Amino acid sequence: MSRINRIKILREKKKISRKELANKLHISYWALCKYENNERTPDLELLWKMAQEFEVSIEYLAGLSDTNPPSAASPVIKKLSQLPQEALNEVDLFVDFLQYKYNLNGE
Repeated sequence: MSRINRIKILREKKKISRKELANKLHISYWALCKYENNERTPDLELLWKMAQEFEVSIEYLAGLSDTNPPSAASPVIKKLSQLPQEALNEVDLFVDFLQYKYNLNGE
């Protein structure tokens, strides 16, 4: 997340510590520090968990959008959140295929 990193901003706005957020997300304190300092990028599953925790869209959290739609949890995203990691990997491959098919070049 080389763009605006909203993880720290949203965490501080919610007035929770790094340790508390890391525990809620089931990740280490140090992993959260790296995400907040743009040293690592969370995977899709973790981004979803963070978006749920902060009640924002994944796009907003990732800095891809400056606005947070009021209904951040679309039916498709809700379904995705229930899939196991193996299925999420398949979804990721399918999205890559669709980007290729429609000449989006990863945009």
